[in-house]
Amino acid sequence: MKNQISSILLDIGGTYIKSAVIEFGQSHPENIQLFETPDFIPSEIGYCIIPTEDFLSTIEQAIETQRLYKPEVSQIFISGQMGGYVLESNEGFEIISWQDTRSLRPENDRLCAELDKWIMNSPAFLETGSEARPGLPFYSLAISKSQYSKQLPIQPFRSIISFATSYLADFQSTDMHVTDATASGLFNLNENDWSDELTSMTGSFLTFPSVHMDVKKIGVSSKFNLEVFTGVGDQQASLLGAGLQPGNIIVNIGTGGQVAGLHEEVSVPGRFQIRPYFFDQKIRTITHLPSGRALKAFVEYCFGYPQTSEKFVEFERIGKSHPDVPEIDLANYEKSLLKITEDGLKENREIISSMFFHSLVQVYSRSLDQLKLPGELLFAGGVGQKVLLIPKELSRTTGRDFTISEMQETTLEGLGKLANRH
Repeated sequence: MKNQISSILLDIGGTYIKSAVIEFGQSHPENIQLFETPDFIPSEIGYCIIPTEDFLSTIEQAIETQRLYKPEVSQIFISGQMGGYVLESNEGFEIISWQDTRSLRPENDRLCAELDKWIMNSPAFLETGSEARPGLPFYSLAISKSQYSKQLPIQPFRSIISFATSYLADFQSTDMHVTDATASGLFNLNENDWSDELTSMTGSFLTFPSVHMDVKKIGVSSKFNLEVFTGVGDQQASLLGAGLQPGNIIVNIGTGGQVAGLHEEVSVPGRFQIRPYFFDQKIRTITHLPSGRALKAFVEYCFGYPQTSEKFVEFERIGKSHPDVPEIDLANYEKSLLKITEDGLKENREIISSMFFHSLVQVYSRSLDQLKLPGELLFAGGVGQKVLLIPKELSRTTGRDFTISEMQETTLEGLGKLANRH
């Protein structure tokens, strides 16, 4: 019966692979466990790979931990950091991470310039809702297709997420969820299908799988006796878990930073991306905002290594978001810290902290303006939830009320909500 179903929840991130379990009808996941994601290995030609055996072994360990905790578990729902892809050769699988930087190598300058020029004039790319960046699968594949086409057999396109679900389903399915497919930069949001124009630029060795608008069962794991469902994007799962709804905007500041709200189906120009969500909805979002990475670098700069919770608390205590301090570039925080040293401010922790928080608040304030959506702010992510100076100052600067999500593991919470619908 439905009330006897238990599900494993698995979130594949760049730092941790997290797992939990939830019974049907249960409000929150339980037995949350963290496993370190295998380190990315830089390759000789400029991109990072994830050791396949270690990756799959960690996933299996995360699953087995939950099966030992709740032996009657029968389903698995997966989310993952969007980006990256997997290629298959005679030697096995190669997992190319979202840290692919081949396009930045000097020998690819001409190809990149041509691709960038084409993208700027391409309605096809615009309709993907993606932004051109080195780690985008379309960008990476378009740059390297001549190399791949000569070496690789015909194979389905797999994201890192769909590779995990395919592996667990005994490679009987390569199906994807729309939140995963669109992260490739190859999927047309308007037509809800792969773009023929874009896929033709990635090499003739790739075929493209079926894409589902809903989370669907795609197979059964013979090893774990689990029904496997299409994997989803971690941003969308996190928004669902945090409590995204009409009238609020999620400000997620964790390891990465982003703002997102439900997309209104009206033509509004803006510097935001449109991405699919769940339940036939879309989101507007601005991503790659300064976040926990920058905060950690500044705390370490001021107070030294190792980082401790006391140092973060002190860094927040002495800082202010104040217009009298200069704004600094937090997207390139290493250069900003070097400039602080050159300006002779290294010993003035109060000024450094104030510059950091003022700059962070200004970046998010501008992003909220660019999102062009009304609503109060709902803060999620470890930094947004714990460093209270940020929500208070951003609320004051924007004139919007705010609340802080009570959910600590919003992505697993979102997966739990999806599991409860099945």
